[in-house]
Amino acid sequence: MKKTLFLILSGCIVIFSIICICCGPIITGVIPDSDDWKTLNCQQKADELKDKEDQHLGRTELKPYKRAKNRCNREKAMYGLEYSSLIVDVICGFVCTLLGLLHYFDVAKPFEKVTGIIGLATGIIGFVLTFVYLVYSTYIFTNDPYDDDLYKTNGDWAYAKYEDGKGFKCLFYKKGNDESVLAKYSDLGKKQYNYNKKKLKEYNEDTNKFKTCSTLDPDNYGPSLCKSAEYIDQPKAGCDYLYIEPDDDIDRKYLFDKWVTTIIFSCFIIACDIGLAIFGFLLFKSDGSGI
Repeated sequence: MKKTLFLILSGCIVIFSIICICCGPIITGVIPDSDDWKTLNCQQKADELKDKEDQHLGRTELKPYKRAKNRCNREKAMYGLEYSSLIVDVICGFVCTLLGLLHYFDVAKPFEKVTGIIGLATGIIGFVLTFVYLVYSTYIFTNDPYDDDLYKTNGDWAYAKYEDGKGFKCLFYKKGNDESVLAKYSDLGKKQYNYNKKKLKEYNEDTNKFKTCSTLDPDNYGPSLCKSAEYIDQPKAGCDYLYIEPDDDIDRKYLFDKWVTTIIFSCFIIACDIGLAIFGFLLFKSDGSGI
């Protein structure tokens, strides 16, 4: 039973790793400009932050520089981890699968303890690398903005709502966080950030509210103002909401689906790595009976 489970877990690691390699958001290049992540100069970001700290800026003024430095470190780390963790998993998993096949057919009994040690080491190394990669990947996916020009909207493509006497209130504004109004990677699966035939048709009709109440002068009245202010001082002009033009992009949903798939199968790899380490240890301690 130990040999059978050792073989199954090793094979699953290989299969799941190949799936992740085929879907990895960096390896497949679906993240815009992700090739640049490997050469990011995070020390420059750290120096910029240090210069601002030496100027005795307040905490609020320092936040953008801290976010830039931390984001740079995360992206550079994720780039290396995606390649290293998945390549290690698929190679080590393949080796363990071959060894598992030999033991399954009882042609390598003298090397059972060696195989156990290899399985134990592979499981531990794979677990550590894949777990760290998963942490970085999940954090960036759920917390970092996709693009500096893709703003959050609700399901109807609105980013601000009119309030009497105050103007248009930014729906996603958070004080001290200019990234709060930007769509995150985890938002990209939503309909408002992808092609929607019905909404695009509505927008293109001259009498539709979207065209009337979308921003006509982005330099003075646009979603970028929501980065630094809760309200946009703009006349109502018959609009209850301000809208962003619906998009005909389909690449964002593709990126979202691939990234989610990688996260899910990375969890499966971690579970199999734990199992492989356990059964590798049991093989090492085995008395050779095969039970």
